[in-house]
Amino acid sequence: MERRTVVIVGDSLFADSLSQVLAQSNRVTVAACVPTPGAARAAIAAHQPDAVIVAVTDRAGDDGCGQLIAAQPDLPVIYADLNADSVRVITSQRISARAADLITAIAELPKRR
Repeated sequence: MERRTVVIVGDSLFADSLSQVLAQSNRVTVAACVPTPGAARAAIAAHQPDAVIVAVTDRAGDDGCGQLIAAQPDLPVIYADLNADSVRVITSQRISARAADLITAIAELPKRR
């Protein structure tokens, strides 16, 4: 199966842990883990990822999703909330929060042009 590249956005232990979990997968490459949506724009331009994961520990992270979607409307944004039992792909597709399910969801994303 083809490896997928992601950029993780978050300034927390949760974002760092998520980055480490995904980096252990042979199906996902973590190109960058950046603290803010502003920093994500540069990482997206540099790495051309297949998806962006916004890793938040509270509701304050909601703003980052909108900024990223506006800047890159064809780039899937995965919203991972530490306090939820699922993650949300901005296409409104919900998957369970287990690492294996997240890796599968990333692998099944359509290839960007």
